[in-house]
Amino acid sequence: MQPTRILALAALVVLSGCHGLGNLLEEAFKERPPAPLDSMTVASDARIDSLGVLAGSFVGEGTGRAVHLLSSDTTFIVELARRYRPDLLQGEGIWQELTMRRTVSLSEETRRRRVGSGLPEIRRALVGSPLGHTDVAVEGVFLHGARRARGCGARGSQAELVVRELRQPDDPPLRGPVLGALLAGESQEPLSVGLVERPHVPAPSATLVDELIDRTEQVMDSTVAARYPSLQVRPLHSTQLEINTLADLDAADVIAFRTGSKGIRYAVSLRKRRVRAGGQDTLVTTAVMVWDSAGTWRQTIFRPTVLAALGGRLDEYGPVRRPYYWRRLQPISDVAYPRDNLWMEQVNVRDGTVLWGIVQPRGNVVVAAAEVEGVCR
Repeated sequence: MQPTRILALAALVVLSGCHGLGNLLEEAFKERPPAPLDSMTVASDARIDSLGVLAGSFVGEGTGRAVHLLSSDTTFIVELARRYRPDLLQGEGIWQELTMRRTVSLSEETRRRRVGSGLPEIRRALVGSPLGHTDVAVEGVFLHGARRARGCGARGSQAELVVRELRQPDDPPLRGPVLGALLAGESQEPLSVGLVERPHVPAPSATLVDELIDRTEQVMDSTVAARYPSLQVRPLHSTQLEINTLADLDAADVIAFRTGSKGIRYAVSLRKRRVRAGGQDTLVTTAVMVWDSAGTWRQTIFRPTVLAALGGRLDEYGPVRRPYYWRRLQPISDVAYPRDNLWMEQVNVRDGTVLWGIVQPRGNVVVAAAEVEGVCR
């Protein structure tokens, strides 16, 4: 073989290899939907580090009186009590003591002595909301016990941080769902007084809302059929779907949220009634998904589940054993990145438990969650 032909063949092999490597790298860095979740739990990253600094993420709400950040993480509650309210670890034990006392402050004083040693160190605290994010000052830390003593134990206990906004006079007050973030590191940035506004995100058009719901319904039904092949159901065609209301049956929450400085996607929480083929049982299928406007991005946040509808009341459906559905979706501004988190309620129809939770859709990560209603609350 002539030398020139050998060199040409070698160059062709190198170019082909570079092209293949390029495709491989492109595929490796291509964004893929994360694995779906089954449900939210109250485990969290809330903690007190070795230096006594309080840090972590909290779910909560803003009211007319204050902003309340909550955690139901029992490990975190025990750590707070051990450091600042050791009296709770005596007597009947922490959970019984909290149940009897109902609410205690970390810095509570008695007639004889100061019980706690003051508040933990808090270096920087921020709150994200649908409006944006703002620095806040923590004014109190409280521990709450379960409402019912028998059988609850740790369940129903809460840690609560009451915070005050560092706001400008013309800033709108924080109302409704929020994400609290307490940072442990030494911040190089000065505290900002005032709201850092969340960029406006256009709501989906009525046509796009219909498309998003149709896509979610198709995936939900096909997933349920694949996972439970013996469960043959048909839709109730006469039902009217309610959009972004407080309805639980035949309803959908559809919201737009930011995935970055420019990207926009849409989250859908769908609940639709179905009837078992050849029977009279009424079921409700539920799912939470994320889409882009074109339908090329498809992400499941919570795996579809099936509930039993008994006279308008929801209950667990035996073969499925996942008694959850999700409602009240809201986009919440992240405090560190130009993106949104998703705030929602998770309802357990078996025992009536309601969790407030926040999910970061980029990785289907539960950022924070707390039990706000249930048999022990």
